[in-house]
Amino acid sequence: MDFSSYDLPTTIRLIVLSGESRRIDVKRGSARGAIFIKEGEIYRVVSDRCEGDEAFFEILSWNNIVHSDSRQSEAPEGNVHISTTVFLDLIQKGK
Repeated sequence: MDFSSYDLPTTIRLIVLSGESRRIDVKRGSARGAIFIKEGEIYRVVSDRCEGDEAFFEILSWNNIVHSDSRQSEAPEGNVHISTTVFLDLIQKGK
């Protein structure tokens, strides 16, 4: 399933809840970022400026973004310290 027709917070929630392993690539102008989800857990986030938890909050703060998702077979090393449950709670409160 392609989740990119939804807004980014909804895309993240659907992938997490589905338990899939996917990569979400995010663009805002020249800025780039990626959110990696492995078996329903957010485990790696990177942007042009930072990584990990900080990058997650940076990407979520962007306006006018374009995002796409794809299956993630190889898992790069994780860099997220906040649990996926906390991320989902924060996303939900942000709506």
